[in-house]
Amino acid sequence: MPTIAIVGAGPGVGSAVATHFGRAGYAVALISRDRTKLDALAAELGEAGITARGYAADVLERPLLRRVLEQAADELGRIEVLQYSPIPSRAYLRSVTETTETVFAEALAFSALAPIAAVETVLPGMREVGRGTIVLVNGGTSVQPRADFAGTS
Repeated sequence: MPTIAIVGAGPGVGSAVATHFGRAGYAVALISRDRTKLDALAAELGEAGITARGYAADVLERPLLRRVLEQAADELGRIEVLQYSPIPSRAYLRSVTETTETVFAEALAFSALAPIAAVETVLPGMREVGRGTIVLVNGGTSVQPRADFAGTS
């Protein structure tokens, strides 16, 4: 059974994506910081007949993110779809004149380094089977820049 890993799984987009892929025959690895919310979402999906498990990890802890992706692949099956879509901290959404080097470094880790780590973790398995999909959802400022805050999109 193929697996989709949803980094930043929550009650909105994450739940909708999990339901869609679960109904299409994928196992679902739900990854986010809140264990309680993950367990509730996994149970809800399970009641709908979808194989789903939650894995608690903060994307800013890249070694932990890698470990939970590896664990998900071991427990559920090779990850053939990766969606990276966690919600950024409000601290990242300030004007450029109010954004400190420390906050910008964290935003860069959140929006660039963590997804790179996730991709590096799942890509070998995708290459092994000759298929895979990676979806990075970062933000609207990649399409429509905003003058009122500095983002990493």
